[in-house]
Amino acid sequence: MTELHSADLRWGLLAAGTIAAHFAAGVDESKHGTLAAVAARNGDRAREFATRFEIPKAYGSYEDLLADPDVDAVYVSTPHALHKEWAIAAAEAGKHVLCEKPLTLTAADAEEVIAAAREHDVFLMEAFMYRLHPQTRRLVELIASGAIGEVRAVDTTFSFDSNPEETARLSDPALGGGGILDVGCYCTSLARLVAQAATGQDVVEPTEVSGMAHLSPHGVDEYATGLLRLPGDILATISCGIRLTREDGIRVFGTRGQLYVPQPAWIHPLRKPGISRIVLTPADGEPEVIEVEATQGVFAREADHVAAHVEDRQAPELTWAETLANLRTLDRWREAVGYGK
Repeated sequence: MTELHSADLRWGLLAAGTIAAHFAAGVDESKHGTLAAVAARNGDRAREFATRFEIPKAYGSYEDLLADPDVDAVYVSTPHALHKEWAIAAAEAGKHVLCEKPLTLTAADAEEVIAAAREHDVFLMEAFMYRLHPQTRRLVELIASGAIGEVRAVDTTFSFDSNPEETARLSDPALGGGGILDVGCYCTSLARLVAQAATGQDVVEPTEVSGMAHLSPHGVDEYATGLLRLPGDILATISCGIRLTREDGIRVFGTRGQLYVPQPAWIHPLRKPGISRIVLTPADGEPEVIEVEATQGVFAREADHVAAHVEDRQAPELTWAETLANLRTLDRWREAVGYGK
């Protein structure tokens, strides 16, 4: 897919954590982006980050970065609970916004962020970088082409075991902790994407959502499973966790076969250029391995995707309607498992 770029963007990074480092490296690799500034609550940390990535400006406050006229677009990678505040602040400052997933903790909060982007006429996109990977696009093409017949079910998992002391934010409900918001959002997004490809609809939501989870003493889901009934009567099993290692992957089952992605595009090695694989197994045949080549890192691709669509204010891969549909699904999943109780 060739994209026409309408702008070269000067990026400011709000927060200087691990994911910001991945994105900074991506901007360096991109064709239509440059790193202009970074901000962190700790000025020393911002300066260290700026030195590491040769960023010309470092700020000890987010407000100072948003006031910088040399910043066109802002990448928000604060903890989840702060996304709403700083995405709105960036929009009010006239900056285009790429905000890490989930855009906000709830769909209602996302509506406020979208309203701010609309009011101040800026671009806004939720940073589901996996949606832009050639592997994901090839998976969609295979489903839409009927390669496995009519889709009946999809199973997808994203689960890992983290150290509670090193990942305190994941244990705190006030910070949007738990697996559903942190990585389960990928599972809901992908299950819905499969249904969209299968039914030819732009945006779909489940008609039914149920789920169970193991909750921490603070009410945070440490590992969880959900069941979605999607348009086309497609059943999706979605599993995630922050305290349990499971085999990540995607299986899509159809009337004439199945598709298996052993390493989804959110797995770390696939974030860089290289070859990934999709396994197509016909109902009456042998497995076929389909290789997909990515010639650009996924974060670089993401930065260029924003540049390509900044004048449209929304990106076709991740529209505001898409973001709201996913967050409404996450709201229902968390309610089903008793999150926070």
